[in-house]
Amino acid sequence: MSLGRVLVERFPQDVLDWLAERVDIVSVDPWVEPEQWEIEAPQVDAVISRKGKITREHLELSNGRLKLIARTGVGVDPSRVDLDACKEHRVWVTNMPGSNSVSVAELVFGQMIALVRHTMDANRAVREGRWADYMQFLGTELAGKTLGIVGFGNIGTRVALRARAFEMDFLATDPYILDAPVTSLGGQRVPLDELLAASDLVTIHCPLNAETKGMIGDRELALMKPTAYIINAARGGIIDEDALYRALNNKTIAAAAVDVVADEPLRGDHPLLHVDNVIFSPHIGAVTVEASSRGECGAAEEVVRVLEGKPPKNPVISFD
Repeated sequence: MSLGRVLVERFPQDVLDWLAERVDIVSVDPWVEPEQWEIEAPQVDAVISRKGKITREHLELSNGRLKLIARTGVGVDPSRVDLDACKEHRVWVTNMPGSNSVSVAELVFGQMIALVRHTMDANRAVREGRWADYMQFLGTELAGKTLGIVGFGNIGTRVALRARAFEMDFLATDPYILDAPVTSLGGQRVPLDELLAASDLVTIHCPLNAETKGMIGDRELALMKPTAYIINAARGGIIDEDALYRALNNKTIAAAAVDVVADEPLRGDHPLLHVDNVIFSPHIGAVTVEASSRGECGAAEEVVRVLEGKPPKNPVISFD
């Protein structure tokens, strides 16, 4: 007997098969089929969300049917789920803490190397027959550089561990931790302004909320070295994208790597597309076999647990 109707995105077949033995599945890709997502979201008992958004309107149209929104990753913010509306409508929201921390940390280092060694431009030169241009791609080493880590949770900590392996120094800023987690790994906890001014590379690993939205703007970017790089694999909106465009266009900073933007997918007229010192990726921080397996399997188990009448393991909101 089916436990209910569940909206899922395009997940691996083994996850879908496991779910199909327990629930009725509706599979929709919210970016490829946005209109279908809008139709189906209010007509299910649970949603498993990687990229798809659940809004107040969805909850109101659901009329009490929707019981759970299970996120496959860690981030639960207004770009994905209206938490206030979920609390009002008593809809569980869950996430998967730690499921993608390794994958995001590794992507950050891949992008850092691409930035400092100009690998994307070098690849293009070879494909265009410009092998002799190799000296245009004079890079710098990560060893001996200072990495600034904004947010020192699961992902920030893993980034710090990798920084030490690359023989880098690191600074961290996070108002919700003590000094010990940072100093125990050989780093120093400092205020944001000090971190921005002293770092050769800055990487963002904090959640998007009212406190962090637009946290990195014109003033903050102006504090950075003109030779510095910034990487955002956390959430779009933490960095003011218009300010980032100005900093890159005016060469206030050297370059950036952007895995996330405030309004995804990236629109065709976005100003950052008009500068050549930025590397883009389409929000792939958690897109590895291992992270996807942990996140999707865990979210599927949460759905079954809640539809069986049990409380979830990883709720992100509580009810009075």
